[in-house]
Amino acid sequence: MNKIILKARGQQFEYFCPSNVTLLKAARDQFIPIPTGCIRGGCGMCKVKVLDGKFEQEMIRSHDALSDEELVKGFALACCMKAKGDIEIITIEDYEKVQQESSKSISGRN
Repeated sequence: MNKIILKARGQQFEYFCPSNVTLLKAARDQFIPIPTGCIRGGCGMCKVKVLDGKFEQEMIRSHDALSDEELVKGFALACCMKAKGDIEIITIEDYEKVQQESSKSISGRN
């Protein structure tokens, strides 16, 4: 079992996920909120940023939902990813908020 730390909706959730189950399915089975839509890699609603840890991303996905460039930068689709050990992720919505707050605090210093 892999320990998953998920930052979503301004909160932090911890849950466990077998290596053969997607992070989205394990989260939903434990009533952990991850935004979702199609559950097949087509919509991008479950996009996350991997903060720490290794994962496997299924290559069958819409490139509109997750581009190869985003994949290289550590983004993944929770519906199509499996942890290869303990992993820490943040939803794309929360990640973008953190980035905006960070840029505001940097620009406020100048």
